[in-house]
Amino acid sequence: MVGTPTESSEQQISPAPRALIAQRIEGQWPLLSSVGFWVRIPDVPTFMNRQYYQEEYKKLKPGWQDGQAMYCAIVDSLIEKDTKILDIGCGYRNVMKTAYSKTNKTYGIDPNKKALAKNKIIKNKIVCQAENLPFPDNFFDLVVSAWVLEHLENPSVVFKEIYRVLKPRGKVIFLTPNAWNYTIWMIRMTPAKFHAFFARKLYGIQKHDIFPKFYKINSVKRINQTLKPIGFKKVKLYLNGDPTYISFNNFFFKLACFLEDLFDKFPSARVHLIGIYEK
Repeated sequence: MVGTPTESSEQQISPAPRALIAQRIEGQWPLLSSVGFWVRIPDVPTFMNRQYYQEEYKKLKPGWQDGQAMYCAIVDSLIEKDTKILDIGCGYRNVMKTAYSKTNKTYGIDPNKKALAKNKIIKNKIVCQAENLPFPDNFFDLVVSAWVLEHLENPSVVFKEIYRVLKPRGKVIFLTPNAWNYTIWMIRMTPAKFHAFFARKLYGIQKHDIFPKFYKINSVKRINQTLKPIGFKKVKLYLNGDPTYISFNNFFFKLACFLEDLFDKFPSARVHLIGIYEK
């Protein structure tokens, strides 16, 4: 999922390669034909625009939080001094620094050895895949995962492993994009060879942070169909909107806000899924 940039994001964006530009109007408006609408390639990374438009959206919707802020707040509320927590796909993100500082029993796994080595907030780090967790049964109080479910080829296998390593009444918290949202449709319609270019150009995400996406569990129905037979009980499953993924300028921000108002009537299409399930 294209999301908030990591700390390795570039601060300057190079000009778009000519081969990827179908047409220009006044030298500023390329037609991104693989996506299907006109978008201005910004002079600065658009994640800066996202932060600005998130603040603007908060003015329109008092009390609104972006999905990552909601996820972080939920995880933080469940961590105490003796909480033993596993972060699946932790990489080198530092957004959980405050929450993880509350306990010294933090564990993190990631298949990317270099990314894991850069992580400074998790005490115990292991290079491995989520399909085969190297921990004993009933080991963790909390298992968390942000921006990982969309990359799973075998989500059922992964959640069986999560269930195994959780203590009774332990919880799994996840944040992932909703496959029914229009932004995900645009990503899936875009040829894979262009993903790295658009992710860098529009969101400041670098090529080494782009991984294959399968969206095999990325809907309310699929999540429940996968987790319930394993034995998980749903505590809460939030669907949270965010208009800023296509807020390249004021016009697109207003368009996205209009779409978000529609999703108030059809909440199953909101962009983020934030789940809390219990063993």
